[in-house]
Amino acid sequence: MARLRLTGPAKRDIASIFDWSAEHFGDAGRRRYEALIETALLDVATEPLRRGSRELPPAFGQGYRMHHLRLSRDRARTAGSGVGVPRHLLVYRAVPPEMVVILRVLHDSMDLLRHLPSDLED
Repeated sequence: MARLRLTGPAKRDIASIFDWSAEHFGDAGRRRYEALIETALLDVATEPLRRGSRELPPAFGQGYRMHHLRLSRDRARTAGSGVGVPRHLLVYRAVPPEMVVILRVLHDSMDLLRHLPSDLED
């Protein structure tokens, strides 16, 4: 399994998602989203080119990929409870050897080009 590194923007994205989930769905909703994001992170660390993930166009930079959280939803379910309709995606890059850098965790309605400038440092 690859090591994971989260950029500052990715950490802020996750904190914001957790806060929003708690505000709108309570502590149980926050825990469900925590489990989902943790599962998705493990999924891309285990297999960065996993089925369902997609390579982003060259405008984003070489080797940038995205993994929608819905692809990890079934594995994240606990005691019959889970996030019904996940709306976020991981934007990441596999960096040889054996590292995955999580650049952002964005809502799927966001304009990726706007939130991932081509000069983004990881």
